[in-house]
Amino acid sequence: MNRSIGALEFRSISKGIEISDQIVKKASVEIIYCKTICPGKFLIIVTGDEGAVDEAIDFGEEMAGKTLVDHFKLHAVSPVIIDAFKNKYETKEIVDAVGVIETNKVCTGIVALDQVLKAGDVKLIKMQLALCISGKLVFTITGPVSSIEYGFLEVKNILSTHEYANTAIIPSPSEEIKKYLI
Repeated sequence: MNRSIGALEFRSISKGIEISDQIVKKASVEIIYCKTICPGKFLIIVTGDEGAVDEAIDFGEEMAGKTLVDHFKLHAVSPVIIDAFKNKYETKEIVDAVGVIETNKVCTGIVALDQVLKAGDVKLIKMQLALCISGKLVFTITGPVSSIEYGFLEVKNILSTHEYANTAIIPSPSEEIKKYLI
C-alpha cells in the first residue's frame, strides 16, 4: 500500500498543539512526529492514505492562519522516510561516498529527502530534525558519487534559495568521519 505523509510547521507552539489535536480528530491519520522544534516552533507529521492526509493537512492549513510556517503533502512517499522517524535505517554502512544536505526548514527538507531517495541509487543513513540545529533539517545519504550528485541537482531545482542551506559530497570518507556519521 502506498503511504502518504503530511506536515504542518507552526511558529506558535500552543496553536500547533491545538491544531494537531483537531486534525487527528478530523481525519483518519496516524501521528509519526509531534513535537516542539527549534527555534520555538511546533511540528506535526502524520501518515495515512492519500485522502486522509490531504484532509488533515488542508484542514490544519485552513485553521493555522498566520501561525503556519510551512507544510507539505507527499503521496507515495519513500518508506525509508517513515522508518527514519522511528529511528530505523536500512543500512549503516557507507558505500563509496557520503552526501549531506542541510535545509532551512524541516518541511522542505523532508520533501527534498524524498526527491533524493527517488532520484538515484542512494541510501539514507541519518536524518536530523530541527532540534538544536536552528529549525533546520539535515540528512546524510550514501551511494555512488554520481547518484548523490544527481540527487542534489534535483533538490537544487525544487528548493528556493531561502529553503536551501548547503550540501556536501565526500568521496571515500575517512574512517574517523564514518564513525562520526554512523
